[in-house]
Amino acid sequence: MPNVKNSSELMTESVTVEGEVIDILPGLEYMVRIDYNGIQHDVKCYVSGKMRTNYIQLTKGDQVRVEISLYDINQGRITYRLTKRAMGQPPRRPKK
Repeated sequence: MPNVKNSSELMTESVTVEGEVIDILPGLEYMVRIDYNGIQHDVKCYVSGKMRTNYIQLTKGDQVRVEISLYDINQGRITYRLTKRAMGQPPRRPKK
């Protein structure tokens, strides 16, 4: 447990992990499967404000970065959609 002075500092702390979108739910919510040290966990996530204002679309199978609160590990916020280049794979070249 981190060294905190009051409970408001603890509420702002979160864990950032990467996962895969497995289902699309109504109301801009998604089910994301997180694989952490061989343990799979499904998290219900919503899209962050910057992704919503920039109209970033998510589909099943997309790799995303998720922030999860320490208080409720069943809910999270999607902050970034990972591209193939960000995941360490070479970019796809267009056909000529």
